[in-house]
Amino acid sequence: MKLIKNIITHIALVLLCVLGFSFDASSTHIVGGDITYKCLGNERFEITLTVRRDCAFGSPFAPFDDPASIGFFDSNGDLDFDVGIAGQLLIPFVQDDTLDFQINSDCGFVGAPICVHEATYTKTVRLPFKPGGYTAAYQRCCRNGSLNNIVGPLETGSTYFIEFTEEALQVCNSSPVFNDWP
Repeated sequence: MKLIKNIITHIALVLLCVLGFSFDASSTHIVGGDITYKCLGNERFEITLTVRRDCAFGSPFAPFDDPASIGFFDSNGDLDFDVGIAGQLLIPFVQDDTLDFQINSDCGFVGAPICVHEATYTKTVRLPFKPGGYTAAYQRCCRNGSLNNIVGPLETGSTYFIEFTEEALQVCNSSPVFNDWP
């Protein structure tokens, strides 16, 4: 029963995102992203969502979400209605940076030049202690058609999530972050 409830909740979240941002449903652009958090004390956490899209091969009709919607789930996989609006934290668009460079590897291979737009969303949220903690998730369709290591990239989206464990809530822990662009 719990599994069915989790599946229904996740399907509802995907439908909500697709219906809320239906103009993005056929876009081809996502190349990566992540969610991090920083404990600010007093049950407050700064949430940062980073989304990267291909500016060379992605669809010009695929703008970044404004606002981005992150779902917060309890340990049962249910939307946590105590966070945000009906379990959704809406984060306004903050910036769009273009990262334009050539990929080089240690194996002597020189890749083709790439162009990536990066959007960063940041918002502070209050997360009181909750047994089992929280999971925050962001979903977006679709990947680039130029990918050859994903079956059906034009029909494949991305989900970025992070867990706020009981320990992180109790001791005011922050998530790890990348120092350099991955």
